[in-house]
Amino acid sequence: MFKYIKFLSFVIGVALIACNATNSKPLSIRFSADSSKIIISDINEAGLYQIKTNINIDSGYQKLVSVLQTPAEDDSTSMEIEWPGRLSVAGDSLIFTPNLPFEKKKEYLVETILNARFASGKDIIKSKVGFKVKAQQQILTR
Repeated sequence: MFKYIKFLSFVIGVALIACNATNSKPLSIRFSADSSKIIISDINEAGLYQIKTNINIDSGYQKLVSVLQTPAEDDSTSMEIEWPGRLSVAGDSLIFTPNLPFEKKKEYLVETILNARFASGKDIIKSKVGFKVKAQQQILTR
């Protein structure tokens, strides 16, 4: 009986490690060289294929990335302002082009669910599995 429990725990451990191991890099979110656009790269292949296929057909794909201008640290009266723009694909990157230029010395919060996972093997073992996918966030300073 003990042998079976040991074997079963070994199999479960290997399965969790295999499910957690990926060859993908973390998502890269950065400003372009002239800080006029936001470039999102290192998108997994399946997600990039779906974006390339549907971004010009389905308007819902424009909501994959949200950009918010955050208030200054010493400003307690302002709120985050959604920064409108348009998404396009260039090569293997997703490009956010704002309708208005980014303001200098301001911070922008970029949120996306691209490359997001529901839970890792470690999260499953620790019972830290949530009810929704957690968006990836990056703060960029212009």
